Amino acid sequence: MKRWVDLKQKLMSDKKLLALLGVFLAGLVLLAASSGTSRAKTASADPQKAREKLERSLEQRAEKLLSTVQGVGKVRVMVTVDLTQEYRYAKNTAENADGRSTGEYVIVEQQGDKTGLALASVAPTVRGVAVSCTGGGSARVRQEVVNLMCAAFGVGASRVYVTALGD
Repeated sequence: MKRWVDLKQKLMSDKKLLALLGVFLAGLVLLAASSGTSRAKTASADPQKAREKLERSLEQRAEKLLSTVQGVGKVRVMVTVDLTQEYRYAKNTAENADGRSTGEYVIVEQQGDKTGLALASVAPTVRGVAVSCTGGGSARVRQEVVNLMCAAFGVGASRVYVTALGD
């Protein structure tokens, strides 16, 4: 019991240790929530397939949304993304006597698998959107489509191209 009280007092007095413990616990919660599902393993096993699947999904959603715009008619969309998903991992760092920092990643074991302690994941970013639609020859329709794609994907107008759909 006395050891617990001593440990608690040390944690409360050492801000760095308390912050490190907080980061560690947050990482454990994230790992428990994700539980290393096969979906995450599949995405990391074949990033090209995961990227293509994400792009197809975004394209389908964009086509559905654009079909509601007056003057668009038949529509085809192509979306490209920069990455599927990126993880940032916890790292124990120490400063050498010469002022340089060194470190190693924090490794945790869950259900027999060893992996890095993920602190954050970065969502994929849309690189560009190409839209071909009936009505794409009209300046008004093109502007509506560009505005909608910019808002939907959070990209600038220079990353969206709209053209008329050929027969």
